[in-house]
Amino acid sequence: MNKSYFFAELADAYDAELQDLLNDSEGNSALKTRLKEKRQALAALVAMIEFSPEMVVPVFYDAFTFTHPKVLQAAVACEPDDGDFPEWPALSAALTVAAWAQPYVATVLAEPAGEAFMVQAACLEYLRQFDASASPAADDDAAEKDEEGDGDEDDQDLAEAGDDWLGEQGFDSVKS
Repeated sequence: MNKSYFFAELADAYDAELQDLLNDSEGNSALKTRLKEKRQALAALVAMIEFSPEMVVPVFYDAFTFTHPKVLQAAVACEPDDGDFPEWPALSAALTVAAWAQPYVATVLAEPAGEAFMVQAACLEYLRQFDASASPAADDDAAEKDEEGDGDEDDQDLAEAGDDWLGEQGFDSVKS
């Protein structure tokens, strides 16, 4: 896949971050737990979106479905200083965001650099899912879900965690 220097470097950093999240010190799978912790800590992590975005992007792990992959292919080939670098409103039209991730998107977009970060997050997730040269972190997560048989439960757990986090921040519950 054709990637700009910017996204090649950032994808390597994101891959390293995901590798760090995969296992605990005893070698046990820890990705699910660590992603939950990252999501719960977003209010503190959001300060890092400009200087260390790869540390915050895991909040959006598996949050996007790419409805127009060609738009993302073009986006990952761009440099931030290019006139062609996409803006979030345009890029977001080429994907859907999972319901559980909507509050996280809102939190990030409230930041001055939020839109640029969301472009980076979507592009990094696109690369993680579709770049053949990317790390097998996603495959490890899929294998964990298959072993545990809890793929659907993960989505519900994440939605509940997101709702709990919103409640902690003073927002009304979105539970039915």
